[in-house]
Amino acid sequence: MRTIALGLLAAAVLAGPASGAPAAPHLTPQAAVTDYCAAWSVTDPAARERMLARVWAPGGVYSDPDPTYAVGAKALSEVIAKFQKGYPGARFRCGAPQAHHNFMGVSWILPKADGSPVTHGIDIYDMAPGGRIARIVGFFGDPPAP
Repeated sequence: MRTIALGLLAAAVLAGPASGAPAAPHLTPQAAVTDYCAAWSVTDPAARERMLARVWAPGGVYSDPDPTYAVGAKALSEVIAKFQKGYPGARFRCGAPQAHHNFMGVSWILPKADGSPVTHGIDIYDMAPGGRIARIVGFFGDPPAP
């Protein structure tokens, strides 16, 4: 039953009106998260930008409390390159998306080489029609206690 519900939820996330942008393959929430998370480990700028182009909506926005604010896949690729200089060899691990409507929450961890955490947090995704990422708002650390 849960598999059917998740399938219906994924279909709802991906549904939306047609846009004037070229047709892109529909992405599942998990595919969007997997490719986006992996892009943070790709050091070749051209390869990283191709990867981001598959999952990032035109004009997509990334923001975090660093403070980072990037508009578009090219700008996000530059943010990632800067991050990689500060944390060479770092590899994010992202959890499975928790999705409803056109939003997702994804937890992540940035481990050291020995596996101990550097930091962790949660990203809130706003998804565009077709499953591309329109916006990510990142939060570092644990949420405040209620």
